[in-house]
Amino acid sequence: MTSPLMDKALTGLRAHPTLHPGDRILAAMSGGVDSSVMAALLHQAGYEVIGLSMQLFDKKTAGTSDGKCCTLDDFQDARRVAFELGFPHYVMDFETRFRETVIEGFIQGYLDGETPSPCIRCNQYLKFASLVGRADELGAPFVATGHYAGITRDDSGWHLRKAGDPAKDQSYFLFHHTQRTLARTLFPLSEFTKNEVRALGAELGLHLAEKPESQEICFVTQDRYDAFLEDEGRDPGVGGGDIRHLDGRLLGRHRGYWRYTVGQRRGLGVASAEPLYVVRVARDTNTVWVGGEADLLGRDLVARELSWVGAPPRGPLACGAKVRSRSPEAEALVIPLEHGRAKVAFAEPQRALAPGQAVVFYREDEVLGGGWIDSRP
Repeated sequence: MTSPLMDKALTGLRAHPTLHPGDRILAAMSGGVDSSVMAALLHQAGYEVIGLSMQLFDKKTAGTSDGKCCTLDDFQDARRVAFELGFPHYVMDFETRFRETVIEGFIQGYLDGETPSPCIRCNQYLKFASLVGRADELGAPFVATGHYAGITRDDSGWHLRKAGDPAKDQSYFLFHHTQRTLARTLFPLSEFTKNEVRALGAELGLHLAEKPESQEICFVTQDRYDAFLEDEGRDPGVGGGDIRHLDGRLLGRHRGYWRYTVGQRRGLGVASAEPLYVVRVARDTNTVWVGGEADLLGRDLVARELSWVGAPPRGPLACGAKVRSRSPEAEALVIPLEHGRAKVAFAEPQRALAPGQAVVFYREDEVLGGGWIDSRP
């Protein structure tokens, strides 16, 4: 006899247009609650599950219980879930690829005066592209993760959609999906709330149903990202520079432009009668520009490396656009440019359009695509 929560999960899986009973599925298991419940659900529903944990960085330096994901403790949690339920579990080494595509990109972003988003890059290069490759090697038609997002299909193709629970929706971090990857991906938790997932974990007898979440950058164990760059030996060595107001006034000196991000208020080290914020980080002149809160507002940006879930638009596209994961969509017009770029013009000014962050395009609950805010518009 199944419970209402299990019935809800089974209904969602059975509605998938290409998933069949007994299919082999490669389940990405981080050792957290979401991915463990996801794998347990698939196993309980009768699919052939292969659990896979991804070693992304040196476990000796990562520690075992520092509150971040992908630690030795997390791998042990994932292995225990697989052992108790009776499906295989492997740890595979993705350390080199993670270093090349995520950590180096994170470092270079700050050195370019941007604010990188490593979790999206990890999803793009590791959790889907690399996983699909491993799934092929293991004869698995599908990969599954514990992300909160939805996938549907109709006559026009595959669609990436927001999760049923707006508070947990992660579709912003998944805009890079294509028709090829969506056809191979499962999000079994798409219609669940976090409380339901924990309840389902307890129902399935998982020992980690109440395990706390980790929302930090997994490979940064320091309190500050600039300390991480220092420990990596990546201080660009250009020395300090000017902190200037947008009106041209010299307000002080900084210890390195790469220590500042657009929208930052604390730690500027300058005195002012009004609150000041970082408005622009100029690598070429080694200058940090600051201004008032109104100076953070902008009506347009240029995005690079555009990716579209379906066919790219042939002309200007009216849609909703997000420049942060927890912001509501803002009315925008996307105007395609050459070389995978686009201008994004907003109907109303947006706050802190930070280069290096993602801008994601929506139509109601559907993700159309997205790109990266460019520091060189």
